[in-house]
Amino acid sequence: MSELKGVSMIRILPGLTVPALAGVLSFVLIGHLWNRYSEETQALGFNGVFERFLAAQAGFADDVNAYRASASREDFVQKASALEE
Repeated sequence: MSELKGVSMIRILPGLTVPALAGVLSFVLIGHLWNRYSEETQALGFNGVFERFLAAQAGFADDVNAYRASASREDFVQKASALEE
């Protein structure tokens, strides 16, 4: 009976180790990529990752000045149209 317990442990242990290692490696990789993306975002002059995402949606993924000029123009138009109403 004790032999069967040893054999089942040998089968179970690798089955649990592989997903645990895959989870840890995935977590480390995601953290590394997020840090690299954040540093690149700051180097380009964006205030944060979300601002860069909005710039990419507007078509200015790497040009912070063009995005900010476009965003301020849109804000101005929205405020002007609100005043007209």
